[in-house]
Order: sequence, then C-alpha cells, then structure tokens
Amino acid sequence: MGQKIFCFGAVVVDLIAQQVAEIPGPGDSARSGSIQLAIGGCAANTATGLARLGHPVRLCGAVGDDHLGDFLRGGLEQEGVDLRHFSVHPGAQTGATFVINVEGEDRRFISATGANDESWPEKFDTADLEDAAVVSFHAYGLARRPDVEDASRILKAARSAGAVTLLDVIVIPGEDLLPDLTVLLPLVDGFFPNEDEARRLTGRADPAQAAACLRDLGASTVVVTCGERGLVWNSPEGCGSLAALTVETVDATGCGDAFGAGFIDAHLRDGALKEKLISGTVLGAAVATASGAIDGLPDRSRFDSMMRAGVPHLVS
Repeated sequence: MGQKIFCFGAVVVDLIAQQVAEIPGPGDSARSGSIQLAIGGCAANTATGLARLGHPVRLCGAVGDDHLGDFLRGGLEQEGVDLRHFSVHPGAQTGATFVINVEGEDRRFISATGANDESWPEKFDTADLEDAAVVSFHAYGLARRPDVEDASRILKAARSAGAVTLLDVIVIPGEDLLPDLTVLLPLVDGFFPNEDEARRLTGRADPAQAAACLRDLGASTVVVTCGERGLVWNSPEGCGSLAALTVETVDATGCGDAFGAGFIDAHLRDGALKEKLISGTVLGAAVATASGAIDGLPDRSRFDSMMRAGVPHLVS
C-alpha cells in the first residue's frame, strides 16, 4: 500500500486476568481461569492491527533491555511492525499492565510504565516524517514521555509534511491533562477519547456535549467511543452518533485501539468520515470477541468479510 503510518506511545506487556466474580477485598484472593501474557500498550495494539491489514506501520516507543522487552520486540516483528524507531533502554524495565476483567463490570488496569518514561522521543528525527500519511499518538498521559513538548514538536512536523494527525489519551484520576490538550488538540485532525475520559476532561456526562467541548479546544474531529452504546462524533461535517455492532463480548481490552486502526485503514482508502467510523467500529467489535488486545485482530481478508457483513447492520 505504500503509505507510511507512524504510531507513537506506550508499549507494554499485558498480563490479562480472565474474568473474576469480584475484586477481592484486603487480604483476600480470587481465582481466574487464566492469566495471559500478551503484546500490549495502545500504540503497539494499533500498530499490530494495521500491520495485519497489510499496512506499513512504524512503531515509535521504548522497552527495557530485559526478557519482557525481548518478548515484545519478537512478537511485534513477527506481526510485521517496523521497529526502526524503537528504543531499547539498558537498566530500565519494560512497561507492564495488569488487566483485571470482572464479571458485569468494566476492566481495571494497573500499569508500570517503565522504559516508556525514558527520553526516547528525543531520538526521533522529524525529517523521517517527510512522506508520512498518518501520525498517531496513543495513550497520551499514561507515561511521562512523550511529554507535551515532544508531542507538539512531532505533530507540527507531521502537519508540515501533510500527514493526518490523530490522538487518544489515558486520563489518570487526579492528574490534569487539559493544559497539555490545549496545546495538542489544535494540532490534531482526530481526537478519540472514550466516554469516561471525555467526562473526566470536560465534566460533561453527556458524550455529545463532551465532544463539543473538546472540539472547542481545537481538534478538527472528536469521536467519543461509548462501548456497547456505540459512539458520537463532532466534526466540521456536523455531529451525530453510530450504534455499536452487536457481538458476543469476551474481553473489551484494546477495542479503542482497534477503532483507531480501523479509522486509519478507511482513511488510507479515501473513505468519508462515516466510512472511517464504521470501519473503526467493526474492527473494535472484532477485538471484543477474543481475549486480550490483539488476539481478535483480523487479517485483511477476514476484515473485509466482516465489513461486508457488519455494515448493513450499522447503516440500516
């Protein structure tokens, strides 16, 4: 396909605990059917999704010089992700996230960001963005780097190169991302928070109102994903909503990252906004049908089949 995609952001190993009945209390224990080790981190998840769809994608992030870092590099290379801008930091631990699935509730995440907090973005030469088609930042706010200076430098260079720029965030309770977002959102073409993140950022419980507030901060298009209730968007073309695709959900981990990959895929195929939203919705639904963030990601043939089957249910 030839159009270069650059994904920036946190790269971690995921330790995924399958569903437990409830979070154990202090001093208590709970049994999980399994705990799975997998490629994780929003940037790595999106990059993997794009690679499986046949796109040349470069992942820009960092790991430690340890066994978990080796696991991630080997798995990502096997997926076909380009790691030429990947940093390995001796003495730093590879980041890890513990994902706890609870019956009838949303997941819990506990992260140690490790090497993602190192100065890896300083090593990125923005001249490499000259022929970029898409530059996306993932899980901004989770790790200490890239910080707002790193991200704004790269986004400005991407804009100058004519690339489409995208951003998603993780909002840590008690930390204020709004000062950073007032700098970054005017530099992005698409901002993809989930419903909880949009509410924490704006104080608005209504996702449509939250999307409008976030667009007022400068983002060209804001899409607020709402899980099984679909999504809402606000853009220069107007605003609206899209229903979710009904699937048997096994694990919602990585659905938002897959949405970003589907959106990018449709963009590279010159799709209109509605086509991008549908593509992201279908790919996000695919991920929900399997454990972890990448097991449900389809290859091109399977995804095209899913689109043919899923689109009539989303546009009828």
